[in-house]
Amino acid sequence: MAKKVLLVDDDPSIHAGLLRVIRMMGFDAITAATGAEAIKCMRAQRFDLCITDLQLADGDGRGVVREARAVHPPVSVVAMTAHGTVGDAVDALRIGAADVLGKPFHISALEEALARALTADPPRVGRGRPTPAVAVIGDHPAMRLVLDRVEQIADTDASVLIRGETGTGKEVVARLVHGASQRRAGPFVAVNVSAIPEPLAESELFGHVRGAFTGADRARTGRFVSANGGTLFLDEIGEMPRGVQVKLLRALQEREVTPVGGSEAIPVDVRVIAATHRDLEGMIEEGTFREDLFYRLDVVPIEIPPLRERRGDIPALAEHFRVEVNAREGRTVPGFSLDVIQRLGAYDWPGNVRELENLIERLVVVANNRLVVMDDLPAHLRMTVVDLEDATLDLPEAGVDLRIFLTQLEERLIAQALERTGGNKNRAAELLGLNRTTLVEKLRRRNVA
Repeated sequence: MAKKVLLVDDDPSIHAGLLRVIRMMGFDAITAATGAEAIKCMRAQRFDLCITDLQLADGDGRGVVREARAVHPPVSVVAMTAHGTVGDAVDALRIGAADVLGKPFHISALEEALARALTADPPRVGRGRPTPAVAVIGDHPAMRLVLDRVEQIADTDASVLIRGETGTGKEVVARLVHGASQRRAGPFVAVNVSAIPEPLAESELFGHVRGAFTGADRARTGRFVSANGGTLFLDEIGEMPRGVQVKLLRALQEREVTPVGGSEAIPVDVRVIAATHRDLEGMIEEGTFREDLFYRLDVVPIEIPPLRERRGDIPALAEHFRVEVNAREGRTVPGFSLDVIQRLGAYDWPGNVRELENLIERLVVVANNRLVVMDDLPAHLRMTVVDLEDATLDLPEAGVDLRIFLTQLEERLIAQALERTGGNKNRAAELLGLNRTTLVEKLRRRNVA
């Protein structure tokens, strides 16, 4: 059965020509001249692909892109722009387009874009990497700086070093850089350095020839060669063994790699984007990371702020995840109560966007088709945080034995929790923000358990 495509464009001459080309490619094409008409079509029937101009007579084609990602199942989108600027490409990719074409474009470019969009992984939330828009949703100045930097450097071949805590969306930003670059037709190869056993790191990156070592019964193509013509993303670069760092530096400098056990170098045309949550400067001082490699990677630095430093973006992120989980799981959860949003904004999110993403999936699934309320939140989010700034607690003139004081305070709160729950250790542990086993161990030490 032919794939069904929705073509959205308000220029009659372009519209008619594109429609003929798309049908000649074997697609079953339906057209819309406005964003409102396109959205109505997507809500009424299922499409495999949407091709839309970003500038439409009735408004912004970006709304079409957002709707395509929100329907169930999500629709892959190829966006078109008459301007063809890197900024337009970044913005379209940020909101979820699979590819961007700058008008005018050759038919072969359209064919390639459609092929990539149809074979791309469908948008997913909570089960794998975040969808393209996730890391940059919101309007915090620090995230606007990230997007500005992506726009500035996307069409260059400069190496990029992305820094940020775990879960902030470093790979998402790397994919934005790749998707907005002239290399977007090439592969994006992601490697989690920390997941590679040290003895296999060199083979993983550069490949090996048959018989290079025990167990090498066949030749292997390394990630550098696999990324040829595209982008190689090295996540957790701070975990790379020092011995492999030397060979990585040489590959970056010489633009060629030699497989383990091989004698002939293979030329590679690869842009490298690295990412880390580690203090690389501190590692340089300790001698665990090479300074020359650091400078080779850190040509363009991008810093992604942790979620706790952009709390104002949390409602928008939560809403984004709610819409996506609703679409994927067939739910109709209408939103979150005000106290839930306030509590989400007050939490520090040590797991950052990834932790928020997983929580919203859980909340939407549990709430089924009703509003998410406080009782749906896990215990550690429901509990009240004591503000010590407002507490009437003064240090005695003679001082205090802090260890004894804290022990007594802990015992008092444990006793109150057990009294309030009628001795139920599970519930008492929830009130105290502890695991049950931790509470039982504390009671055992006091000979209470």
